[in-house]
Amino acid sequence: MVSGIGAGLALVIATNADAQPKKAPAPKPPEAKKPDARAALLASLATCLAKATLCDAHCAAQLATGNKEFARCASAVRDMLVVGQATESLVSRTSAIAKKLVELCAAACKECSAACLEHKPHWAHGMHIECKECMEACDACVKACAAYAAA
Repeated sequence: MVSGIGAGLALVIATNADAQPKKAPAPKPPEAKKPDARAALLASLATCLAKATLCDAHCAAQLATGNKEFARCASAVRDMLVVGQATESLVSRTSAIAKKLVELCAAACKECSAACLEHKPHWAHGMHIECKECMEACDACVKACAAYAAA
């Protein structure tokens, strides 16, 4: 009888050793979220407005020394600041008319970018970097405006 129990126990152990543990089903990968165009635009506007404020101060300093080359840049950056701030306000409040102003903001950013680009020859010498950074921020904001308008 003892040998029968031993043989049965050996059979149970052998059966359990061959059994594969059941695997839990693999979790589904999270669905790719659609980029939040509103949040991206607000972030881009914040950067653009900060860079434009620095560019505006730089242009004002250049104009104060009599450097008339910065007249167009100063005018364009000030226009962009006004439109950008209004756009930021409407988009942050999810205003019903925000998309209309976003179109104007993109146009103001394009104009500002073009005015800043006029100073490109000086960038290699480390001069007028405020204009370079403003131009780059404006270009990124134009893309964010387009994504928001399309959403």
